[in-house]
Amino acid sequence: MKTKLYTAVEKLYKIFEKYHLDATKLRAYSCPCCVTDEEIREIVVKPLKQLSEDELRYFSRSAITTFGTVEDYKHFLPRILELMYYSKSDFLLDFTCYEKLNYSEWETWSIEEQSAIEDYFLTLWYTIIHNESASDYQIESVINIILKYGDLDKVLIEWSKSKTLKAILFIIEGVLDGFNFKLSDREYDTITEWLSSETMLSKIENMFFKTKDSVVANRIAIAHTILENKYSLTFC
Repeated sequence: MKTKLYTAVEKLYKIFEKYHLDATKLRAYSCPCCVTDEEIREIVVKPLKQLSEDELRYFSRSAITTFGTVEDYKHFLPRILELMYYSKSDFLLDFTCYEKLNYSEWETWSIEEQSAIEDYFLTLWYTIIHNESASDYQIESVINIILKYGDLDKVLIEWSKSKTLKAILFIIEGVLDGFNFKLSDREYDTITEWLSSETMLSKIENMFFKTKDSVVANRIAIAHTILENKYSLTFC
């Protein structure tokens, strides 16, 4: 059975398949001081779907500025996005930090290209927030991506639906120790209102009664009190 993530990834490959790779052009539009022939060879000798995170790391960081054109970036983009879910390192964070989509003015791209990217990000979030084994790194990174390129309201709606303990534990830790992502004033109001909603307070309370760990229960109780009283939260 095909997953939502698989379908979203295949849509990316289909939409962006028209951007064919030309190794000679890639060399011509890459900085001779910053990009070696070996670094180019590494990403052109394999089929796109076989490229690894390590092989695409330098390109994903340097694309457009010193490594190739926007069209070259679009060629590799489906694979870069696909690898996000499987990343165990800073590959997800790189995508956020280097902001290649905004740098390439992706909101001027065709509607179908924009839609495929937005659908993928939301599907990636869906896959992670409903996965009990998701890491804090994955959750934080995808939230940061959504804050830059996606729809925060849709993220919160999906988060509310999650039945995983991880989805709630992440909130508990964030309330007590601070969330590792930055927000605008409007985003802060949106998220804090959502966190203090009856729906989320009820989920946190249910977790309190289910846990058998006294230390965890105490942390849940403190977080619940903070949210119920709408005390200020830390986002960094």
